Amino acid sequence: MYRDMYGKIMARVDGDRVWDKSGNWIYEIRGDQIWDTAGNWVYELRGNQIWDTRGNWVYEIRGNQIWDTKGNKMGENY
Repeated sequence: MYRDMYGKIMARVDGDRVWDKSGNWIYEIRGDQIWDTAGNWVYELRGNQIWDTRGNWVYEIRGNQIWDTKGNKMGENY
């Protein structure tokens, strides 16, 4: 489960699927790629970094935390 800075649930991972806080399936992880429910490839995992399909580095995973590229902590995995 990933929580934001205020402790509110942002998303949870169950197997290879990511669900939002309302229980809606939003992403599927296929190897190093993340796909949305419409079948669009939206992100790529490169080591501890998450890149969008335009080649922009958007997030970094540091231990159990997710940070944006500006150095803002986005949330934690509890």
